Amino acid sequence: MAVSSNTAQSLIKELYFMGRAIRAALSHPEEGHLLPGGIGVLGSLEAKGPCRQVDLAVDLCISPSTLSRHVAELVSSGDIARHADPSDGRATLIQITDEGRDLLRRVQVSRSHGLQAALADWSEDEAEQAAMVVQKLRKSLAAVAHHTTVGECQPVSTESQEVDV
Repeated sequence: MAVSSNTAQSLIKELYFMGRAIRAALSHPEEGHLLPGGIGVLGSLEAKGPCRQVDLAVDLCISPSTLSRHVAELVSSGDIARHADPSDGRATLIQITDEGRDLLRRVQVSRSHGLQAALADWSEDEAEQAAMVVQKLRKSLAAVAHHTTVGECQPVSTESQEVDV
């Protein structure tokens, strides 16, 4: 095994604290009305395009019931719309609305500015290296998630669709 147990535990701890720091430092006021992860749902839906909820849940590696709560909230706020699937009249497609796109853009710009401010003393090279390492870690974790829950979790291809949330 290439990584020791102590290193893995240390990385898990740091990732947990990084997630907390990201939420604290980069949250946007308009996110307050959404369930945690709502902006991620919008970003993934924008990247995927109109789709069935079950397919988006698989891409996000979340349960259909969790996604259903997000979709209900986002439909209620006008950020997602439901439409009949033209290929199967019994099914429904969801898609991001113009209002949802506008919200997503505002949050993305706000988060980007916040991160730029937090990284003011970093070089562009350091930030690019960090992005590459985090991307490599995400891909490794997504591959494991896919292999351990085949059929339940098939991450969106990171080569063709990058989600910017």
